[in-house]
Amino acid sequence: MQGKATNMALTNTSQLLHDSMTDILGTWFAKHGGASQPLYWLLKAQETDIRGGDVRAVLSEITDPAVKENVGKLLELSSEYWADVRYVSLEPVTKLWGTIVNSLRVAAKSGRVTEAQQRVFNFSAGSVLAFFQSSWDRMDVADGLYHLFRAMPAPECQAMAALLNVHVDALLDEAVMCRIVRLLDDEGPMSPEERRDLAALSNTDLVYATFSGTRRNA
Repeated sequence: MQGKATNMALTNTSQLLHDSMTDILGTWFAKHGGASQPLYWLLKAQETDIRGGDVRAVLSEITDPAVKENVGKLLELSSEYWADVRYVSLEPVTKLWGTIVNSLRVAAKSGRVTEAQQRVFNFSAGSVLAFFQSSWDRMDVADGLYHLFRAMPAPECQAMAALLNVHVDALLDEAVMCRIVRLLDDEGPMSPEERRDLAALSNTDLVYATFSGTRRNA
């Protein structure tokens, strides 16, 4: 009986992650210029593939030839990245959100970024920010994701929770987004640059939403 309950919980989590991504992508396309962003189309194609749709139909929707060509190459690189033996057992929706996590790290210039991630997920900070702005426009969706990621101890999940927290009275811009990711991604005593990042966040509620103090006191 206990195993059945666990399987149900995992299924519900995966459904929440998939449905939330679908809602955010819809808002991104409608309100935040998703049609011109390769990251939007990569996520849209991945989401379509997860639900058994035709990825070629997604590519046919792209009107800019340069963007279409770029997205086609990104799909190939992404497929190669997730085909690694370390990732083959992941649920498809995990790979979908992994695209956002890796894109965040690359945009923030995190010290944990690998060469493969730099090559595949090299999107502008503005493009990644547009994803989170779109989520904030759907407060119910963002709030559900916030509580989901907040319960996960991994630093990348804590960064996601911070960026999806709609209950803070602070402006989320590219600089703030990148500072949050850098602070939460690294370990041990903070560097002078990280201390400056923390000081820049200390006057906003975001610092309390994102930073437990473990590294602050190291």
